[in-house]
Amino acid sequence: MTNAIVLAQELLACLETALLAGPNPPPANKIMLRAGSEVTPLLGTSTDECCTGLGWVRIAGISGVKQLGDLDNVACFTQERTLTLEMGTARCAPSAPISGVPTEDQWLATALQLDADQGAMEAAICCAFGDIEGSAAEEVAVGPYEPFGVDGNCIGGTMQVFVRMTACC
Repeated sequence: MTNAIVLAQELLACLETALLAGPNPPPANKIMLRAGSEVTPLLGTSTDECCTGLGWVRIAGISGVKQLGDLDNVACFTQERTLTLEMGTARCAPSAPISGVPTEDQWLATALQLDADQGAMEAAICCAFGDIEGSAAEEVAVGPYEPFGVDGNCIGGTMQVFVRMTACC
């Protein structure tokens, strides 16, 4: 396994712990490592990942640290990487009968849930990277929390984490 997947799994374990400790936790089997260029909550005939609740960590990208022309420390040129991890949650958007719209109380409950989910993401970062001594992570920076939705019946948010690491060359 690469350092990237090890770090993603460490963050996922911490996110799962934080989400399960919060209000309206998603089922443990809906907190997972996802792959691809984006996470699209899935809808089947018997399951709606938004309304069951979904939490994920995804490798959003891996890039080199050094630029062309940077001749310092050429021996390690191919080993330094910046890993971008994405954490996210998706929830069921508030709904109402066809003749109405969601109530203020429904929107408040949704806002409070998304706030709790964002807090779980913050807790996961502290859990996974609070002490990076001995970790594959060399340096960590946190990107923005970005809400998404309402899209169909989904609403949620994502947060990026940037990790400087060494590739296993």
